[in-house]
Amino acid sequence: MSQEIMKLDMFVHGEWRAGSTGDVVEVMNPAKDEVLATVPDGGAEDLDAAMASAAEGLKVWRATHPRTRAQVIAKMAATLQERAQEYAELYSLNSGGSIGTGLWTMYDVAGRRFEYYAGLADKVRGDTFVTPGEFLSYTLREPVGITGHIIPWNGPLWIGSRTIAPALAAGNSVVVKPSSEAPVTLLKFAEMAVECGLPPGVLNVVTGRGSGMGDLFTRHEALDGIYFTGSTWTGRKILANTATTNVRTVMELGGKSPNIVFADADMEAALDGAIMAIFANSGQICVAGSRLLVQASIHDEFVERLAAKAAEITIGGPEANALMGPLITSAQREKVLEYIASGKEEADLVTGGGVPDDPALQKGYFVAPTIFDGVPNTARIAREEIFGPVLSVTSFEDFDEAITLANDTEYGLASAVWTGDVATAHNAAQALEAGQVYINHYYTAAFETSRSPYKASGHGMSEGPDAIYEYLNQKAVSVKLGEGEGW
Repeated sequence: MSQEIMKLDMFVHGEWRAGSTGDVVEVMNPAKDEVLATVPDGGAEDLDAAMASAAEGLKVWRATHPRTRAQVIAKMAATLQERAQEYAELYSLNSGGSIGTGLWTMYDVAGRRFEYYAGLADKVRGDTFVTPGEFLSYTLREPVGITGHIIPWNGPLWIGSRTIAPALAAGNSVVVKPSSEAPVTLLKFAEMAVECGLPPGVLNVVTGRGSGMGDLFTRHEALDGIYFTGSTWTGRKILANTATTNVRTVMELGGKSPNIVFADADMEAALDGAIMAIFANSGQICVAGSRLLVQASIHDEFVERLAAKAAEITIGGPEANALMGPLITSAQREKVLEYIASGKEEADLVTGGGVPDDPALQKGYFVAPTIFDGVPNTARIAREEIFGPVLSVTSFEDFDEAITLANDTEYGLASAVWTGDVATAHNAAQALEAGQVYINHYYTAAFETSRSPYKASGHGMSEGPDAIYEYLNQKAVSVKLGEGEGW
């Protein structure tokens, strides 16, 4: 039975707002190739209204005592966790992920992020400095202002919370542009935030296609900062648009992350880690371990056992609670299948390589877990971000070759090392050119730890206590106290 189509509007100044253009975007259920919802394909008038709302909200929120801000954000966190099942189901229907993944991302990731930054809201501090003469010199940190957040489709609240939570904690107002493929959970969350006491205008959500609303968004002069998670190509386009407005930008962009397995690693743990690193969420994760580097002495056994584990991966829609769901759109599936065709010309196909055989999976946007071996580092599938369940395997002889192969990429988002030797682990952590290094695990780093991407994977601090300073301006104050030296 088909689900009733949700008809959603934008959320501006604490209210639902119909789009001014009259056009809508159809939001698909990727597991069934059915329309899940419609949202406005907004235009300049809608964006101007959201920015005006954010300006009004900023006046109120900036003047709100940090302790009060903390209480409101903490209530948002608790309410999201209380309603985790509801939001997990929305996430699963819109993004194709399992209910289990949805529950984890709502409760343990998004919910805890808002809880964490609620705790930092009243702990922003300045510094005092010793300066020549009779002066008192100190710094103040103040909200950036109106912050714009462009959120990808692979984890709207999961990823969105990474920038929205610290922005609110720092006293900024927020305008969110979610992906047109997956806007549902962010729209519902904005409504919930107002119910939790967030003043109208502090959190606004506008909708529309990237070529329309997205382009207008990144050029809008009312924004004081843009916080983007997405592809490197789109990030570069945004930077070009912001050249005329000179706003602050923080970007977490693409990745082609190396996952290195040394011969002395716990093989069973490394095998399970390699499966999760690339096939969780069907490979639609920016830090996915899409390049597996295996030491030559264990390579053959490792690949054979990896293929056997890949054959056991469950695939299905949200109701199946499978490890792998569909890709987000039919266009994304076609893109991934094109990469697979390219891989067949440059490497050895171990398993997968197309759509699943199960008749029940033919309607959705599914791709079978795919592994290529003997992949040269010059191959497209080794160099370009695929954003799908496609793993490239390459062997190496020693530590130096492993690091050389790992760093031979334009990206520097994440990396992983599997070894039983503590010196190898720490030496690799220092040598790898990536903002995140996992040692003997993948995807389980605490978000309480701050990091920044390397190379073409972006710039700016993410997560942890340091990230909040990306949402604050620092002002230096110097007070002359006497007749001493000084200009």
